[in-house]
Amino acid sequence: MREKNFLRVLERAIENEWAANEFYQRLKKDAPDESCMNDIELAEEDEAKHYYMFQHLYYQLTDCYHSFDPKFVEYITFEQGADKARRNTFEAVEMYREMLYMIPSPDAYQPFFIAMTDEMERANRLEKILVRL
Repeated sequence: MREKNFLRVLERAIENEWAANEFYQRLKKDAPDESCMNDIELAEEDEAKHYYMFQHLYYQLTDCYHSFDPKFVEYITFEQGADKARRNTFEAVEMYREMLYMIPSPDAYQPFFIAMTDEMERANRLEKILVRL
């Protein structure tokens, strides 16, 4: 039961990371300056890294990759997108922290610890961007 719950949440994490990567690809193009663009590009790269780490973990646990219908994060202005990214980042940190308590094997710890610390760093970068806007 515990592993099934973990797999469901892992599936959600995979889907969220894909959506976040795609979102940051679009948001980067709307960045008002090079500094913001660089910070968003780092976020984009992190989300791709997390997506592949989580897919790899899912494969280790199930012998298949998680397939899903992608969802897209909408925004109108860069500032709105950055604020939405910041809020989503806080939600991801909470989810990964909870998942650390659910891990079915020691191999699952590292990807979530990396993702959680990357998300905390991103929250600081996004806050910096929002203060400048």
